[in-house]
Amino acid sequence: MAVLFLVAGIALLVIGAAVACLPIFFTGQMMPRWEGASSSAIITGAYVGYLFLAATQHDALSAFSTAMWTVVIPLTVLTLLGASIREWWGEGH
Repeated sequence: MAVLFLVAGIALLVIGAAVACLPIFFTGQMMPRWEGASSSAIITGAYVGYLFLAATQHDALSAFSTAMWTVVIPLTVLTLLGASIREWWGEGH
């Protein structure tokens, strides 16, 4: 059963990475430095925050996880998909 969760987790990670790369693929494979730095900072901050809350078994872990899954991740996916669609249609395809 643990192997199934591991495989599912890796699959979600790969799908998330592919979705995150869509705007780069449609914009001539270029990303401004500030976009890359801010994306890296946000992802790293969220991950370190989660690790800290999980390691200390803090009461806020459930609220943090809920906020990430119900607000942050869906908004990020919608933003990336919206930017990708806008870039794709803007190129005249």
